[in-house]
Amino acid sequence: MTYGKRILWMSALFTCIWLSFPPGAAAQELSGGQIMEKSYFREDGNDAEFKVEMILIDRRGRARDRTLMMYFKDYGNLRKTFLKFTEPADIEGTKFLSWETENGEETQYLYLPALGRSKRIVSSQRDLRFVNTDFTYEDMERREPGQDTHRFLRDGESLNRPCFVVESVPKPDTSQYGKRVSWVTKDSFVVVAVDFYDTREKKIKELRVKELEEVEGIPTAMKTIMKDLKEDHRTVMKVEYVEYNQGLADTLFTLSALERN
Repeated sequence: MTYGKRILWMSALFTCIWLSFPPGAAAQELSGGQIMEKSYFREDGNDAEFKVEMILIDRRGRARDRTLMMYFKDYGNLRKTFLKFTEPADIEGTKFLSWETENGEETQYLYLPALGRSKRIVSSQRDLRFVNTDFTYEDMERREPGQDTHRFLRDGESLNRPCFVVESVPKPDTSQYGKRVSWVTKDSFVVVAVDFYDTREKKIKELRVKELEEVEGIPTAMKTIMKDLKEDHRTVMKVEYVEYNQGLADTLFTLSALERN
């Protein structure tokens, strides 16, 4: 599992933004589903802590900067994620908690300091923007491969790396999107680009990894951009530092931690 899969949440970011590839294996030897399974289950540490700079850029080029901390911890094949904004003052203290469940869905909570309590994000809100970014609440989830029907389209390239290009069509009532087309690196199975389409097959958003580095032996998306094509608005995510496998405490991923000042 990877940071790339986690920003595709967030996408990625807020989301979006996930090793081994059999030497000499050809693209046609792997189905679309096998490629996305290898991406989803690839090794990316048992837990991680990220400090991220977020920049919101509107159609006029005006930018707003934010800083956030993001944490994840794996529990078998399931993951818990905790996120908190630290600046500026107008968003400081806003927090987000997500728990994956066995049925492939996620339980999400948002804490707003002005309310002084957390609220659960219900299924009808999954297509809403996450704190005014270009990520929706659905983009903040890791998407389990079994929720989609996958098809290998072609070989491609992104970030100057050979990629598999895979089309993923969601099963009924599981997504706001009509389909997603992903570029998955052949050497490490990291998703480095995604095109998002609505139910009429019009492309509406783009996720692009702009910088990919190895940190502690784990390929990590260090800069990611989610762009809303209709609004001509972008959310840029820059990782300032990341640490893997720290043994993060379970208590960090609880409702009490979400509501603690």
